[in-house]
Amino acid sequence: REFGRRLQLTRAGIWFAGNQGDPYAMILRATDDDSTPFEERIRAHGPWFRSDLLGAWVTADRAVTDRVLSDPRFGTLDRAGHRPDAGLLPIAPEFPEYERPELARLQALAAPALSGAALLGAEQGEAHARVGGLLPAGGGAFDLVGDVVRPYIGELVLRLLGAAEGERVQAVGPLTRCGPQLDARFTPQTLAVARDSAAAVREVAALVRELVAREVARGAGRPAGLVAALLGRGVAPWDVERIGLILALGAPEPAVTVVANTVRALLSGGGDWAGARRTPAASAAVGRTLLAWPPTRLERRVAHEDVRLGGRGIRADDQVVVLAPGAPNALGQVPRTGPHLGLALPLVGLAATAAVSALARALPGLKSAGPVLMRPRSPVVRSYARFPVCAH
Repeated sequence: REFGRRLQLTRAGIWFAGNQGDPYAMILRATDDDSTPFEERIRAHGPWFRSDLLGAWVTADRAVTDRVLSDPRFGTLDRAGHRPDAGLLPIAPEFPEYERPELARLQALAAPALSGAALLGAEQGEAHARVGGLLPAGGGAFDLVGDVVRPYIGELVLRLLGAAEGERVQAVGPLTRCGPQLDARFTPQTLAVARDSAAAVREVAALVRELVAREVARGAGRPAGLVAALLGRGVAPWDVERIGLILALGAPEPAVTVVANTVRALLSGGGDWAGARRTPAASAAVGRTLLAWPPTRLERRVAHEDVRLGGRGIRADDQVVVLAPGAPNALGQVPRTGPHLGLALPLVGLAATAAVSALARALPGLKSAGPVLMRPRSPVVRSYARFPVCAH
């Protein structure tokens, strides 16, 4: 009862702030499919918007954003080493929350094994058959995200980690149910979703520990996945567990959203769906999506000391929220804004590219079959609840 009460009270506070005209609160409500109007209102305030009712400095300014995400004076945790608002926004205790130096260390350890070229080459031979096996028999309308993309991405991530086929069948459900935890760090989920997604995180964490323990016991041999590859490179088992869990939680749902956004763009008037069957074209389309609609839209930092930035004095312990709003004409590299996404981004790109290419080959006549439906309370990932399509 206490858990549900906390979720309700936090949701009520966000709702009240939105009623008072706070655009950041309206983003956190996540009741609208398009948050762009609220992002524009925040941008209109200049480098900073102060959300007094929610106790946060919010920025959508590119220069300020870059500084916040690169300046070590802004931490992912508070000065005591805790997640901000942990009491108001409870998530699974197994969910990885690390400070910047530890995240950078883990990313450096994982980078050699996460070579995009190597991973993509290994996946291309599998993608077409696996996507084809998920398509409904007899054609007709179906849910692209729920029926095909989400289970394919979940199975792909598990396979790349090194899970055996039987394990993947059992674990793909829990893995795909973890997604709301990414949003739960910013906005409370319903009690049922909060409990279910937290339980799913516990199941996935146990699986990752089991994968690592099995590979340690097996010893040197032919690498069967990323877990074995990392151990083979001399990465400590405890660090492999951390990396594996970040990948398992940080890649699947963002990758699903990237695929859905890419398909929508390619099916639009100016898109080239037929061309996306070729891997380079699919990769380029995914790259454009990552720039225009970043796979995580919000990131929180905490000032560890007084900082003067963007014409404002940010005091120690102040919370800072970075918005990564859509920018269809954005140029430059994809920002690695999140504590999980920075490490998982190669896997997000790989999974999305493989899925888009396989879908374009399997469904050359793909058409939209109705309006998409976004998942409620998903301000961070902007997850899809339903994407109706048909194949002519």
